[in-house]
Amino acid sequence: MTASLGYDLASLTKVLATTFLVAGEVSRGRLDLAATLGDLGWSGPVQRLTLRDLLAHRSGLPPWRPFYLLKSAESPRDRYRRALAQEPLISRPGQETIYSDLNFLILGLVLEDLNGQSLASLFATRVAQPLGLTRLGYTPEWGPLAPTEDGFRVGGPLTYPGLPYLGPVPLGRAHDDNAAGLGGVAGQAGLFGSVGAVWAVLRSWAGILAGQVNLVEKKVLTAFLEPQSVETGPPRALGFALGEGPWAGLVGHWGYTGGGLWWDPVQDWALAFLTNRVHPTAREGGVVAFRQELGLLLGPRGALS
Repeated sequence: MTASLGYDLASLTKVLATTFLVAGEVSRGRLDLAATLGDLGWSGPVQRLTLRDLLAHRSGLPPWRPFYLLKSAESPRDRYRRALAQEPLISRPGQETIYSDLNFLILGLVLEDLNGQSLASLFATRVAQPLGLTRLGYTPEWGPLAPTEDGFRVGGPLTYPGLPYLGPVPLGRAHDDNAAGLGGVAGQAGLFGSVGAVWAVLRSWAGILAGQVNLVEKKVLTAFLEPQSVETGPPRALGFALGEGPWAGLVGHWGYTGGGLWWDPVQDWALAFLTNRVHPTAREGGVVAFRQELGLLLGPRGALS
């Protein structure tokens, strides 16, 4: 194992790619967080949702749906978009925090619609290339890569009923099956990268606040880091999770495949770590306890601070 080893970053995609790209569009004046999906050409139950609702996971959309199982003559992208547009809300927008992959699936499609390019292309030209990163992106053609699940598995959350069993995940294929159904390029998952590349993006956020990096306006990133109002449940920032327990005071995200990135923008303390905890099978195992111990040991108020 070396620092150049690539990992499936799973939901770290939400902050490293989608949130970063949305913040860039807000900085350019091409997106407004108050804009609804209806303003952007969407119909159905989701049309009243704002971009802010989606980023803060307060949209009222359910946590997950197996879109990769849908069949039609449409392209996968059109099939997903139609299903997402018609997805019923399970609570009022702003009523409660429901962490949902659907929020970021939609945001990824919004970014592609706005630019007429794939998320893979947008991320490469607007984040990876400006930062000089060659080991961070979608559908990697580089290696080596850490394996994910190598046996028969359930294609979704272990608690979701009635899902079929699937075969092993080939190296370089997104472990997230909804992302894989879109060719491995999606707003909620699909990014691969080395820990050094993840760290470089994390440090670029500090560079933005210090006026040294111009990928996003400082005032926009600052606004994205603020807790968002919600009636019930712990609030989140825009795209970023707010740390709890030993991670309190930090913003960041966890990834289903075992990674995490956390940052204290006030003290400018940061941590990035990657694992392949879904190998050989997707079981929680000791990853939750490991995260707690790591936070207590390495956090800004921890034993090694």
